Amino acid sequence: MSQKKPLSESNKKWLIFLGVTAAGMLLIALWLIYKNTPLDRLREYEVHVDVNRDGTMEITYHYRWEVLNDSREGPLTWVELGLANSQCELTDYGGAVTGLHYGYRNGLFWENLIGLDLDREYCKGEVVDFYFTVHQEGMLCENAENASLPFYDFTPGWFENMPTEHYLFTWSDRMEIQESNADRIESGVHVWEGRLKKGEKRRMKVYYAMEAFEEPELVQWARSYGGTGNDQSEEIANVLIYMLVVVFFGYRLAWGRDKYENGRGYYRGGSHHSGTGGCACACAGCACACACAGGGRAGCSKKDFFISIKEEPKR
Repeated sequence: MSQKKPLSESNKKWLIFLGVTAAGMLLIALWLIYKNTPLDRLREYEVHVDVNRDGTMEITYHYRWEVLNDSREGPLTWVELGLANSQCELTDYGGAVTGLHYGYRNGLFWENLIGLDLDREYCKGEVVDFYFTVHQEGMLCENAENASLPFYDFTPGWFENMPTEHYLFTWSDRMEIQESNADRIESGVHVWEGRLKKGEKRRMKVYYAMEAFEEPELVQWARSYGGTGNDQSEEIANVLIYMLVVVFFGYRLAWGRDKYENGRGYYRGGSHHSGTGGCACACAGCACACACAGGGRAGCSKKDFFISIKEEPKR
C-alpha cells in the first residue's frame, strides 16, 4: 500500500496563504451583505407642494415607513429627514410624530436635518405613518434664458440606504403652471409617480409666468451635488483596503515568518505604543448623524443645504 507523498514546504505555505485569503474574502462578502441589507423601507412616500404669490412654498411630506430590522440598531424611535434649504419653518406635524428630536434649540440652527420623535418604539414588521409641513423660502429661481419664466427645481429628500416602494409627488396648479417635467396632470395637479431604489431620487422642475407672483424673491440657480457619507466610491475604496489587508495577512502567515526565525530582526520584550484616531464616523452632507445617533434612521436631501426651524408649531 503506497503512502501519500508529504506536502512540500512550498505547497504548505501556498495552502496557508490561499486558505487565509479565502476565509478573509468570505468574511468581507458576508459583511457587505449584512451592511447593505436595508434596516427599513418606505412603503409610501408622498410630497405635496403649494406655491404662494410671494414665491414661497408650503410643502407637506407624508411617509409610511416599515421597519425591517430592529436588532442591528434597535427599534425605530425617531427619524432624520433632509429638506431643501435653510430658509424654512416647521408649521405642522402629525401621525406618529410627537415633536422635534432636534432642529432649533437655544437660538441655534442645526445643519441639514430635522429630527422627529415618534410616539413609541417601532419593531420589525411594524409600519409607522407620519407627516409634517414646512413653509419653504428661497426656491424660486431666475431663468437666465427667459426672465419671464422663473422656475422651481426641487428634488425631495431621497434615501441612500433604503428603497421606496411607491412615491407620489404632487404640485398644485392653482397658480397656472406654464411647464413642468411631471409624468401627468390630473384635475389641476401635476404628478410624479413611481418607485425608487436605494440612492435614487426624482427631480421636480416647474415653470411659472412672472405675472403669477407678487414681488417674489428670486434666487440664482446652482447645480446641486447630492450625496452622503455613504458614498459608493468611498465604500469601494474601503473594500479594496480590506482585501489588501487580508492578502497581506495571508502572506505574513505563509512566508513572513521566515524573515524572523533566523535571528535577524527578531523582537523580544520591551514595550510598544501605538496611537489611535477618534471616531471613524465620517460626516458629509445629510448623512452626518449616521448610526452614532442611536435609534434613528438617516434620510437624505440635497448636500450642503441646511434647515432652520424657527419655532415648534402650535398644535
